[in-house]
Amino acid sequence: MNIKSSQRGVGLVEVLVAVLLLSVAVLGFSALQLRAISATDESLVRTQAMSVIRGLSENMRSNSLQLDTYEDAVNDPVTTEPTIGVGSCLSLADSCTDVQIAAKEAKIAVNKLKGYGIEAKMVTCPGTATVSFSEVKCIIAAWGDTKPLLSNSDDKACATESGIYKSGSTCSIIEAY
Repeated sequence: MNIKSSQRGVGLVEVLVAVLLLSVAVLGFSALQLRAISATDESLVRTQAMSVIRGLSENMRSNSLQLDTYEDAVNDPVTTEPTIGVGSCLSLADSCTDVQIAAKEAKIAVNKLKGYGIEAKMVTCPGTATVSFSEVKCIIAAWGDTKPLLSNSDDKACATESGIYKSGSTCSIIEAY
């Protein structure tokens, strides 16, 4: 009978150890699931940004003489569509000048990005200011804590002044010409 009394509580300890191991495994799976959801969200925002700025880049390519107009419209802090209103240019289907079309297309893209929580800026791409055939513009889309800038001094900037992405930045850059 003494042998039986020394075994009292061993089953309870085994159950407690099994529950502890199970809880550690569940916590690990939960952390993994949260990371997967975060990566999925990041992928969705990146896809939305790339889609919009790629479309803007194609519009710029078809109206390439108005690169400065696109740049001014994208960098304008006012997010509403421009009142391009001289004449009857109320929509892109109306008879519009190239300048009006560029301003409207740029504002449509910026407003769409804003709707996704993405900021955009346009700058001359690093190392391309002296290209003789055409000026190359960089469209920068940034979200989260990242700013749509090319800066060596700002830690929240998307990339350095030479165009190298900063570690941990959440942004995309597309060249347009």
